[in-house]
Amino acid sequence: MRHQKAKFKKLLWATLGLSLAAGLHAEDALDLDDPEAGFFSRTFNRAETTRDNWSERWIDFAEGVDYYFSKENSPPEYKNESYVKLQLRETWEEHGEMQTDVRVKAKFDLPNTQRKAKVFFSSDEYTENSLEERVRSNSTGERFRRKESVSGIEITPDDEWNKWKRSARVGIKLRAPLVTFGRYRLRRPMEAWGEWLPEFTQEVWYFSDRGWGETSEFEVIRPINERFGLRYFTVLEFEDQNDYFENVHVLSLNQGLSDKSALEYRVGSVFSTEFRTQMTAYFFGSSYSYKLHEDWVFVTASPEVFFPKVDGWNAEASFTIKLDVYFSQ
Repeated sequence: MRHQKAKFKKLLWATLGLSLAAGLHAEDALDLDDPEAGFFSRTFNRAETTRDNWSERWIDFAEGVDYYFSKENSPPEYKNESYVKLQLRETWEEHGEMQTDVRVKAKFDLPNTQRKAKVFFSSDEYTENSLEERVRSNSTGERFRRKESVSGIEITPDDEWNKWKRSARVGIKLRAPLVTFGRYRLRRPMEAWGEWLPEFTQEVWYFSDRGWGETSEFEVIRPINERFGLRYFTVLEFEDQNDYFENVHVLSLNQGLSDKSALEYRVGSVFSTEFRTQMTAYFFGSSYSYKLHEDWVFVTASPEVFFPKVDGWNAEASFTIKLDVYFSQ
């Protein structure tokens, strides 16, 4: 077992090291326009035809729903923002376990309704997972289960309220008995602090089976040059049924390698007030993201090392592959 763990850690460190140089050859290795990649090009071309047909049907359906409620056609120059997103994520953990996520998100854009409403669907409600799980790249074993899915209406007014952008969601969990929920979000891009660009987001939400909670997020971004940028964000969350705060801090360095690929290096820490205010874990890792085909197929590889206090700060290594496929206009 120790030999397997040592071997896995060596593999992880090698992956972390290779990710630093991934941009040097990634474009050549995955260039679908290369004649030598003819098989992949033909495969993606066939898949693209199928994807375009599904996307067109989705947009037509969304526009039909919009016309039913408003009795108006969308403006000729308007780009309908309806989409379906399929996400597959696989994590290999140091002790041999594997976790797989399957998520589906969808949104109908209804531009002619009075407040530009959108009908949304998601196979999971993100606040069901802890803050720690949401900021890490690892899979959490999510599956497409009807009873965990949520659907409803989102309203996003065009006008701002004292420089705050607003949105509201009301909906249900698709289970019996039905669970109702509501969420109100305020977001405000703030004046630049020199080279830093700050933004604050505040959410308040309520679920009939869990009670209320709130999430506060503060983010600052600093472009360094055309290729590099720094990002720091912290999130504080309180859920009434738990009666304690969760808090995360993440600092990342982003490197744009090309118009198709990018690297992110990050370090983060997790805090909780469940027993007393204390750090419960810290982690570091990297992510290599690549636009596999045009603007609708993306793949991300993410090695990570996690240090939880509950396990005596012992390192837990993992490697995650994520595939995102979009169906949109």
